[in-house]
Amino acid sequence: MKRWLWLLVSMVAGCSFTVSDHGSDINMSGISLIYTDWVAPAQSNWEKDSYECDRDAREAIPSLFRVPGRRQTLAERCLTARGYIKRGSDGQPLTPQ
Repeated sequence: MKRWLWLLVSMVAGCSFTVSDHGSDINMSGISLIYTDWVAPAQSNWEKDSYECDRDAREAIPSLFRVPGRRQTLAERCLTARGYIKRGSDGQPLTPQ
């Protein structure tokens, strides 16, 4: 029984599948794009833009070769390129450097 328990624990720990709830946003991939973290441009469609950036990040970096935070960074760059501005921890828009 102990062998099976250790096998189960090691399998769960290594699967890198996370589910987190951010209010109405459910994230199942490790990429967290939340509308309230961004200042949207005047002509924008958050659902479409965040979906496309999330999809592009997943396609660019396959699950087999994951580096923690790499997909998130790529998705954030995509949103920035579409005119979105990320908010800081104080809620104010971050200024580009």
